Amino acid sequence: MDKAAEDFEAAWDGIWYDRDEDGVEKDHYWKVLDAEGQELGTVTDPEQVKVIDDLLSTDSHQETRMAEDPGDPACSYVYCQQETLKAGQKPEDREYEDLGRFTISESEDVMTMVILEDLPTLLNVDLGDLLTFTVTIPAETAEALRDPGQFLD
Repeated sequence: MDKAAEDFEAAWDGIWYDRDEDGVEKDHYWKVLDAEGQELGTVTDPEQVKVIDDLLSTDSHQETRMAEDPGDPACSYVYCQQETLKAGQKPEDREYEDLGRFTISESEDVMTMVILEDLPTLLNVDLGDLLTFTVTIPAETAEALRDPGQFLD
């Protein structure tokens, strides 16, 4: 696997935390956006959340190769996770944060992943650009993800 694909896997693994530093479990759900970025709905049913988790997991992309973003989104999935529990905060009072966006191409079997897209610019470097990866995905995975209606509540 090339260096860029390894960077993609490391970045993906970096947002996929289900517990904070103190071992408190963090909940997550998926927000689904259409090709124009308008919200279609949210996926909160635990079984459907797991299906999307599995489809987007790097474990299912053993032959991941870097690709070019064709610029023709079919839809996007936004990973929304509870924030880390702060001192004195009740677990049920935690807000959700958008940690990553996965955009599926309409015409090609590729996915563009943007991690923490709202990072501030540091020393004139757009950190979001450093955490954007476009990779090939299996055709059956792409087809399943192009049909977000099957996951919506």
